[in-house]
Amino acid sequence: MGFRANLLVVGLVVVGTCAANCDKDALLSDEVTPIPVRDESKRLSEKNPRTEDLMAAKLDHAEQILAGLVTHDFEKIARSAESLKLVSLKHPSGWKKETDDKDVYGHFRMEFMRQAARLEREANNRNLAGAAYFQQSLTATCIACHDYMRDEDLKSK
Repeated sequence: MGFRANLLVVGLVVVGTCAANCDKDALLSDEVTPIPVRDESKRLSEKNPRTEDLMAAKLDHAEQILAGLVTHDFEKIARSAESLKLVSLKHPSGWKKETDDKDVYGHFRMEFMRQAARLEREANNRNLAGAAYFQQSLTATCIACHDYMRDEDLKSK
């Protein structure tokens, strides 16, 4: 099996697990609810942080989420998910993309923030399967955004 086939199988398993354990009404709802955000991130205090700093912060928080999932530390998961929301509010400076497609990047950014909010909610509800599902969704969004950014950069050269 190739990487994409394995990713599809893992995704289907996660979706199946979540379907059995998540709030089904919330998953199927088209309601838009505001994403709660407490205050600015302490780690990235600059108004326009560098892209590399934002990505490093996101990776650090994602690693903390994974550590929280495997140790059932729901507080760590919730804290890190909240931090991801805060980081995603910041727009990176020094973006070197030749075709600056802010609409597509904005879509990825908002989807990332929405999934981080859902991850935080599942962690606060102590729902391991739900938290794992949204952690996988966040990871898939990261991969899709990075692939888009790289693919667009390669096309323009």
